[in-house]
This record gives sequence, C-alpha cells and structure tokens, in this order.
Amino acid sequence: MQTTQPKATIAIITCHRPQWLKRLLQALIQQEVDESIELNILVVDNAGEESTLAVVNEIALKSPFTINYFHESNAGIVFARNRCVTEFLKTDSQNLFFIDDDEWPESNDWAQLLLNKQAEHKVDIVTSHVISVGSKGTPTWAIELIYGKNKLIEGDNVNIFYTNNLLISREVLQQINPPFDERFAMTGASDYHFALKCQKAGFKAIYTAAPVIEEFPKSRATVKWFLKRGFRSGIGFTRSHLFEDSFIKALVYCLAMTGVRVLRGLGYCILGLVTFNKTTFVDGLFRLCSAAGTIAGFFGIKHNEYKTIHGQ
Repeated sequence: MQTTQPKATIAIITCHRPQWLKRLLQALIQQEVDESIELNILVVDNAGEESTLAVVNEIALKSPFTINYFHESNAGIVFARNRCVTEFLKTDSQNLFFIDDDEWPESNDWAQLLLNKQAEHKVDIVTSHVISVGSKGTPTWAIELIYGKNKLIEGDNVNIFYTNNLLISREVLQQINPPFDERFAMTGASDYHFALKCQKAGFKAIYTAAPVIEEFPKSRATVKWFLKRGFRSGIGFTRSHLFEDSFIKALVYCLAMTGVRVLRGLGYCILGLVTFNKTTFVDGLFRLCSAAGTIAGFFGIKHNEYKTIHGQ
C-alpha cells in the first residue's frame, strides 16, 4: 500500500573513493523534487573506511535529505548492490535510484525527471545515459570511446540497462530478490544479468533524457584496459544468458553475437587504420576482445575487473 507521501531512495555503493563520493553527495543534496516527494539517500561502503564515513557525516549535516550509511563487509560489487536493496526494502520507500560514486547528475532535477517519466508511462524501470568526462590528462580518444554516442530518444523502450543511472520500483525488487547474482561478485555484468531477469519477468523499462556525468580516470585510458574490458564484457554476456536461457538458446545467440562482433570489430579496425582514428581502431579491438570473451564464457573463464579500484 502506498503511503500518503511518496518516498524515493537514492542508493550509492562506494569503495575507496571518499573524494568522489563527496562530490556526488554534494550534487545530490542540491536535487529539487516536488514537495509531495520525500527523498532520502543510502550509502553502502564496501571498504568500511573512516574517511568515507566522515564524508557522509559531513554532508549529512547540511543535507535537506536524510542520509544513511552502511558498511557491507563482503567484498564485491554484487554484495554492495544487494545490501542497498536489502536496506531499501526495510523502509516504505516506493522507488530506488542507483547512481555510481564516480558520477554526478547533470541537472538538479535529475531525480524528478526519472520519477516523472515513470509516472507518465506507468513503468517499473526508467534509465538514462551517461556522459563521460576525463580526469586531468585523460586522452580524448578514451573519453569518446567509453560510452560512445547516445542513440536513444525520449520514451524508447529498452531491454538492457545498467545501475549507473537507473530508477527501479519497489515491485521489481520485491519480486526479483536478491536482484544481483553473487556469481558476478568481482567480474562485472551483474546489472546486465539483472536486466535479463527483469525482461523475462515482464517488467518494462524506458529511456528518458536525464543524464549523469562520469569522471573517466586517466589510469583507465589505456588500450590494455579497454581490451580487458571488452573480454570481460563478452564473458559476462555469455554467462548471463547461460544462467537465464536454455543451453541451446544461449549457444545459438552467443555464437551469432560473436560473429557480429568479429565482423564489426574487423571493420572498425580497418576503418581506424585508414582514417588514422585511434578511437575507431581501439573500438574495433574492443569488439574483437568481446567476441573472444563471448566464447571464453562457455568454458567458465572469468576476469575479475574490480580487483583494481580507479579513482579517489
């Protein structure tokens, strides 16, 4: 039963990034929502550092919204995300936002825009895109490559979404619980897998223009990092479909996608060489590594991308 005053919770998971968390919290407490909506913020720290708690306490003193802090001792992005959901479900809040600690909303009505779109279309999930900006000294080619151009338009239906800019209704999280699979704890792709589960459960997701900004650190701006990320994403793609589809269906679909990624990867590599465009060339390599990862996923190979923390 919905309470008289609608409530919404913004969830953040963080690990060894107190400065970036502070920047995000400072932006979030500037959010402007309708007077009828009670907004609160939930921080789950996967490291349990005093510096992170100090940041939360500092911002909480001047925040118009309640900020709650929890330490999740089980290491892994999945455990932190699930802790957010667990704490959220203990409340009577109707909606949960996810935003990453290396991001901040582009506008002060970010939260309200997502809520408005949810109410307008009567859907359970609303997502938007991420705009990447580089840390000092980050090369342009890497910034352009990380997300590419946003091709979605207002009101588009989406099947796949991620937790870097997301609004989810309580009904989704009550039905799919726990939402994030522990088998993806250190490998990434748990949000892709969650999106597949939502799709199979019949929940509808749409896009709205309410972007967040992400700082892309210089330490990630290497060809090697992109190749590893492509390989990891391919593995996560295959594992997600193996967990949710029959083996035959997953095999056929993943092999088809492997072919597409190889062809596109080769095409981008050739185009990048001809035009001397590093972004295009590395994009091609990324797709080829993703194809290799898609095959590797059938053999139980994993790549633990989140062992290294980038940022501050």
